[in-house]
Order: sequence, then structure tokens, then C-alpha cells
Amino acid sequence: MVPVIVGLVILAVGAAAVLVRSRRRSPPRKVAIDPFTLSEPWRRHVAAAQATQRRYREIARSTPDGPRRDRLRDIDSQVGHAVEECFDIARRGDDLDDALSRFDTGALNRQMEHGVDEPTRASVQSQLASAARIRTSRDDTDPRLRLLTTRMGELVAQAAEISVGTYTTDELGSGVGDVVTQLEALRLALGEVNGRDVNDRDVNDRDVNDPGRPASSP
Repeated sequence: MVPVIVGLVILAVGAAAVLVRSRRRSPPRKVAIDPFTLSEPWRRHVAAAQATQRRYREIARSTPDGPRRDRLRDIDSQVGHAVEECFDIARRGDDLDDALSRFDTGALNRQMEHGVDEPTRASVQSQLASAARIRTSRDDTDPRLRLLTTRMGELVAQAAEISVGTYTTDELGSGVGDVVTQLEALRLALGEVNGRDVNDRDVNDRDVNDPGRPASSP
């Protein structure tokens, strides 16, 4: 009886190990890209990127079999990556808008005008500086993302020319790669702002919503 139990335990442990290894090898699930989960203008940017991707794929499918079509299909993965980066940036931009809505800068400025003790003044100044950084990042991200989605549309026009043999795929691949690089850089820059300022907004909310309460320590 004991050998049987021992054998079952060994079998169970082995099965668990196999399951753990298989989970480690499984690629992470991609987040579904849904522009309607975002507010404007971020929704519009993602929708434009998705429309560009659809047009590109239609062009690639309609291109006659041969090297040009194969190359267009290869570039399609880069276009998909660009759309994913666009959605990630748009989500972070949406977070910035949400964070800004939680800052009552009017109340903060009134606190500064009416005179407060030094610890409270330091806290209010910190909150105003945080709101200003978020606003600057948000206002910089919106036009940059719009420009990059517009650039994607221009590249689709080049793809149409490639499909009829009047443009080279090398230039298209380089152009799409450049857009992806710029999108990645923009996302990384946004990550720094989100981590430094947006995640601290709960503390800011507490101080703003109760101006008479002693400010939290820096």
C-alpha cells in the first residue's frame, strides 16, 4: 500500500512540474485593443491607427503573389507593433487626463494665497508641481501621438505604390521601423511620468479635498 501512495505522490509532483514549465513557456496574452475604453482625444488616435492597419492589410492582400507581397506581409508585423504601442501610449495619456481631473489646482492656489504654515505650503507646492508635470507631459503626448498616427497613414500610401511596383519596400520598412522606434520612446517617457506623479494622486486627493486638514509629510 505504501509503495502505491509514494508512487501517486511522485506522479502528482511530476505533473505539477510539467504544468509549471508549460505555463512559463506560454507567451503572455495580448491586451485587446479597444479604442472605446478611452476618452478623447486618445480614442481617436487609436481608431486612426487601427484604420491604417486595416488599409495596409487590404493593400497587402490585393498585391499579386511575389517578392513584393511577401515583403509587405513581413512589414505587417511592424505595423501591428505600432498599433499596440499607440494603444499603450493612449491608455497612459488617458491616465494622465484622469489624474489631472483629480487635482483641484484652484483650491491649491487659494491655499497658497491665504497663507498657510510651512509644512502645508511645501505639500501644496509639491502637488502643484506634480500637476504641472502631468499637464506638460499630457499636452506634449497628444500632438506627438497624432503626428505619428498621421505618419502611419502616409506609409500606407507608400504601400499602395509598392503594390503596383512604383515604390521600394526597403524605404517602407525603414519608415515603419522609425515610427515604431519613436512610439516606443514616447511610451517609455510616459512611463516615468505615470510612475512618479500619477501613482501619488491618492495622497494629493486627500489634501485637496480637505484643505483644512494638515498636509501629509513629504
